[in-house]
Amino acid sequence: MRAKFAILLSNLNVLTFVRDRHDHALSVLRWLALLVPMAAAVGSLCAAFLWSLDIATRTRFAHPWLLFLLPVGGFAVGLLYHLFGRSVEGGNNLIVEQVHEPGGGVPLRMAPLIFLGTVVTHLFGGSAGREGTAVQLGGSLASAFATMFRLDAESTRIILMAGIAAGFGAVFGTPCGFRLNAARHSEEFRPGIPD
Repeated sequence: MRAKFAILLSNLNVLTFVRDRHDHALSVLRWLALLVPMAAAVGSLCAAFLWSLDIATRTRFAHPWLLFLLPVGGFAVGLLYHLFGRSVEGGNNLIVEQVHEPGGGVPLRMAPLIFLGTVVTHLFGGSAGREGTAVQLGGSLASAFATMFRLDAESTRIILMAGIAAGFGAVFGTPCGFRLNAARHSEEFRPGIPD
């Protein structure tokens, strides 16, 4: 028995095994250091968005006359995007393009514009969904993290998918459920997860 163990130990390159695991552990720690603060920022922003949306909806129900100001609110949001949001006009399409072919990045200004635009729309009785806002909030913050840490294209794709998943998870209260949504948009997982 002792001879077999000695042969096994001599055949096993312990240094390579430890080095491989060491590199893997460093990679996991690097991703945790990037993703945990990014997901916390996206989750906090989405929580603030939901809170603001609730306040806007309550205000609209308390003051039904606000509905008559919907054209004014729409004009204000349109003007805001015209003056400050030309680079973010692509919305969700811009984020999906960056997931598939990272390059130009998603401007950080998308987050406050979509946040404010959606809340104002709801305040005056307009129709705007939470889903698109979640994608854009998560994508713009994730892109800012990618730029801040100077990530390469593949790492940018990963952090963008994580940001989108964090936004969806925060808005719908399913912290783990939307990681499949992120995986679904990834080329590696596409054949295994149907649309």
